[in-house]
Amino acid sequence: MNFGLVMEVTIKSAKQLGKLASIVRKSQKLDQKTAGDFSGISINTVSDFENGTGSLSIGRAFDLMEALGLEVKIDVVVPQHDEKAKNKLLMQIQNMVAEHE
Repeated sequence: MNFGLVMEVTIKSAKQLGKLASIVRKSQKLDQKTAGDFSGISINTVSDFENGTGSLSIGRAFDLMEALGLEVKIDVVVPQHDEKAKNKLLMQIQNMVAEHE
């Protein structure tokens, strides 16, 4: 689903991630129950996630974020001092990504 403008946001805690999910959900005019229905989780779990309380498996968090159109990107620091280590890391990442496409 393409919503147009893409904004990059740096998240440094589970609480920030939950708050972002809440803001995005509300901007889409979805209530917590509907977001939960779309992602297969309960309204209580959505609420706990958005408030930074409780515990939510990473898989469930990804389900909810996907339902809201959120995508997670990870910055990986690539070693520059060791060409062999750098190449090995890059190859492993490329293989991992290819396996999950």
